[in-house]
Amino acid sequence: MTTSTTRRSIGPTRRPSRRDLLRTASAIAAGAAVAACTDPDSGGSGSGSGTLSVGLFEIPVGYAPLYSNSQNVRWVTEPATDALYTHDTAGKLVPQLAAAPPAAGPGGVSWTVRLRPGVRFHNGDELTAEHIAAGLNFIPGSRGRSQFLSLLSPWFKQAVAVDPTTVRIELRMPYGILPDQLARIPVSHQDFMAEKAELVGTGPFRIDKVVTGQSMRMVRFDGYWGEKPALRAIEMTSVPDPSTRLVNLREGRIHIATGVQPVDVAGIRRDTSLRLHAVQGTGGVRAMMNLTRRPFDRPDFRRALAFAMDREGVREAVFHGRARTAQGPLGPLVTGHEADYRPYPDRADLDRAAELLTRSGIPRNTTFRIMVSTSGAARDIAQVLAENWGRLGLKVSLDVADPANWNRRWLVRDYDMSLTVQEYGLVGGVMPLSQFTVYRTASRQNPGYRDAAYDRDFVRLFGTAPEAERARIAARLNRALTENAVELPPVYPELLMATRAEISGVDEKALTLGRLNLRGIRIGG
Repeated sequence: MTTSTTRRSIGPTRRPSRRDLLRTASAIAAGAAVAACTDPDSGGSGSGSGTLSVGLFEIPVGYAPLYSNSQNVRWVTEPATDALYTHDTAGKLVPQLAAAPPAAGPGGVSWTVRLRPGVRFHNGDELTAEHIAAGLNFIPGSRGRSQFLSLLSPWFKQAVAVDPTTVRIELRMPYGILPDQLARIPVSHQDFMAEKAELVGTGPFRIDKVVTGQSMRMVRFDGYWGEKPALRAIEMTSVPDPSTRLVNLREGRIHIATGVQPVDVAGIRRDTSLRLHAVQGTGGVRAMMNLTRRPFDRPDFRRALAFAMDREGVREAVFHGRARTAQGPLGPLVTGHEADYRPYPDRADLDRAAELLTRSGIPRNTTFRIMVSTSGAARDIAQVLAENWGRLGLKVSLDVADPANWNRRWLVRDYDMSLTVQEYGLVGGVMPLSQFTVYRTASRQNPGYRDAAYDRDFVRLFGTAPEAERARIAARLNRALTENAVELPPVYPELLMATRAEISGVDEKALTLGRLNLRGIRIGG
C-alpha cells in the first residue's frame, strides 16, 4: 500500500500539510488497493482471528473522538475508545471504564462516578479522574467545535476530579438520562484530545497507521484491560460509492460493506457468500421548514404539505420497501413513539390538501426550495416530495449544497426547507434528544417554532427518570410537532449492512443505535 501520511497512536504528530493531502489525492486517483487483498492474516478458518477489512463511505481527515459525533468519525474511532458505561447485548446500561453505576447527588444536580482500577491508555499512561473531567469539560469549552455539546447542553455545568479514581459531574438542572449519555461520550487522553488527527484511547485496538482520507489500520492493544478481541487487526478503507463497496465485498476484498443501498438487498439475499444485516434503527429523515419564512409561517400551508405527501411512494421509490411510513419525528424504537398515532395518510389526500392550501391563503403557484446535500438519499426523497407537492400547483425545486455548506446554512437557518437522513441514536440513544432539542425556544437552530408548553415539557422530559413518564411526555411533544406540521419526515428507513458469510459476531443491537461495534467480530469461526 502506498502511504502518503502516517499517524500512530503513541506520542504527538504533525498535522497533514497541503502537500500531504495532494499526495493522498494522487494515490486515491491511482486506485490504491484495499489492504485486505494482500494481507496474509486476512482470514483464518476456525480461528476467528486475522485482519478484518471494512468498507466505509469515508475515512475522515479529522478523527479526534471528542470533536465529532458524526457516524463517519464514530465508526472509525469506536474500536480504539471506551466510555464510562456501555450497553450490553440486551440494551442494559453496564459499567465499562466506571467501576459501578453512577451515584446521584441531592436533587439530581450532581453525579459521582468511580473508575475501574488498572486501566491504561495506548501510550501506557494510567487512566485517572483528571482525564475524565478534562474530557467532559473540553466539550463545552471547545466553543461549539465539539458536536458532543448537544449531549450535555444545557444541563452540564462542570466535571471535577475529586481524587484519582473519582469524578463528580455537576449540573445546572436535573438530567435524568445522564448515565445513559455517558455511554455515548468516548474517553480520550487529556494530552491529545484537542488534536483533530490524533487518538489515544483505552480501547481494545490502537491506531497503527493512517493514510489520510483513504484508510486506517488498527492493531490489537495487548495492554487492554478487558476481554481481548479475537481479531488481530482492523483495516478500514474509504470506498465512497456503495456499488463499489458491494463489488469489493462480493470479490472478497472486504469483509463488511456499510451503507448498503435498498435496491441491492434482493441480490445480496440471493448470494450465499453474503449476509444481510437489516435493522430498524433510531435514525430518520429530518424534513424541517423555516417557519420564519413565508409560506411556512402558515400552519394550514404546512398541513397541506403533510396531506399531499405520498409517504408510501417514498418508501417504494427511494427505499424499495426497506422503511416504514412516518408520522412525526419519533421512529418506532424511540421513546414516545405511538404506533397507532396516524394523523396523516400514507397515500396523498389531494382533496384535503387543496382545502388546507386554500384556507392558508397561499397561492397555488407559490415557489420554494428544498435544501439537500450532494450525498445520500436526501435528493431522491426531495425529488419525490417535489413531485407530490407539484400536484397542488406548487413549484418546488431542489437546492443542492455540498455537505459542509449544507451544515453551515442549516446552522444559520439559511433555507426554505431542509432535508437530510440522520442517525439520532449516536446522540440520544432511544431518547429523542436530537429530534426535540432544536425546537426549544432557546435553541440557536430553532426554525421559528415557539411554544411555552413545549419548552416546559422538554425540561420535564430530560429531567425525569421514570421511563413510563418519559414516554408520556415524549409522545405529547411528538404530537405537538406533528399536528402543527412543524417537521414532516416521510419514512423511517432501515439501516442496511452486508458481510461475508464467514463473518460472525455482528452486534445488531448496536446497529439499531447507529453504532458499528467490531469488537466481537470473528472471521470464519
